[in-house]
Amino acid sequence: MKSENRIWTVRDVLEWTVNYLAEKGLPFPRQDVEYLLSYVLKTTRLKLYMLLDRPMSRSELNLFKQLVKRRVKREPLQYITGVAYLWKYEFLVDRGVFIPRRETETLIEVAGKNLKGKEAFIADVGTGTGCILLSLLKDNPKLRGVGTDISKKAAELFLKNRARLRLTDRAFIAVSDCLSCFPEEPMFDAVVSNPPYVKSDEIPKLQDEISLYEPREALDGGRDGLSFIRRLVREAPAYVKEGGFVAIEVGEGQAEAVKFLMKQAGLQKIEIHRDLSHIERVVVGWKL
Repeated sequence: MKSENRIWTVRDVLEWTVNYLAEKGLPFPRQDVEYLLSYVLKTTRLKLYMLLDRPMSRSELNLFKQLVKRRVKREPLQYITGVAYLWKYEFLVDRGVFIPRRETETLIEVAGKNLKGKEAFIADVGTGTGCILLSLLKDNPKLRGVGTDISKKAAELFLKNRARLRLTDRAFIAVSDCLSCFPEEPMFDAVVSNPPYVKSDEIPKLQDEISLYEPREALDGGRDGLSFIRRLVREAPAYVKEGGFVAIEVGEGQAEAVKFLMKQAGLQKIEIHRDLSHIERVVVGWKL
């Protein structure tokens, strides 16, 4: 796309770049271009189509070109634009921190229903951006909670997202390996987590956006995908009050194994919930 003498409108740029990304093998070229153009023009995807005849400035074109180059290298859109959308909210993201995904909305929905209207204190293990905990707290004004993560970068992002959602008085962060920073006693009404659950040998087979860019420690669940989950299920009940629950997002085909682990750990009334793709995605066990 050469712009020396030509005046490029939003429509021109949109059409040219969609074709270019399609030629490069990107699976959703129009969606990618809409997000990138919206970011450059500081607008929404919907309003973008009201600006189709607007000429783009040289600085806008230069910025857009740089973003397109990054996308062609399969860098995720969320890292390029710095934001991801989950549930009802927008979260800041950055390289080195796991990108929120639509599947996790099942965990938010299930945990939210079980906590609705309650005054409760909850923990989110491996909180990353904070998307699970902050969504739950934003939806339920009586909740308080703490996220744990071994990544200092994740903790920094958590604090930024907490401020954006105005939850500084109810949401807290601890740089910690699992729940090890807390005294081993019942203190939480619920423990929720989207832990690493991808089998180690499957990570290189994932799409480039994941395998090349996302932090391996947020993905790698060991040989069978259940290494961290085993530890979490074994340790979490000691921190949960009677009548509370542990809710974990799992990978496809893992739910029955996690249900068995929860039974071994003494949890009861174990439930499996499917996501919108009908995959068994969330396992909940109660401490009764």
